Amino acid sequence: MFSYIFQGRTHTDTTRSYMNSLGMTQEQVDSVLQQKDFEEAQNLVKRKEAYRLESDPIFMEWQFDQSSEKRQEWLDKVSEIKARYPKQLE
Repeated sequence: MFSYIFQGRTHTDTTRSYMNSLGMTQEQVDSVLQQKDFEEAQNLVKRKEAYRLESDPIFMEWQFDQSSEKRQEWLDKVSEIKARYPKQLE
């Protein structure tokens, strides 16, 4: 979950209306949104690399042996990676 600090408090709501209600300037709002976009882009890069390093080898093993255990191990790893690197930081 994406969070930012404004006036010593941590916030997670990134809607413009909420940030405006806090008294943030347009420049501050834009900065928060740019940071959120950057972190989401970084998560996609990290997710792709984690798939390559962690889940793809398990997938290849499953393709070879076709066991239900290996399939589940692969699916579990994919779920773990998705949770670790979400596409959208809410």
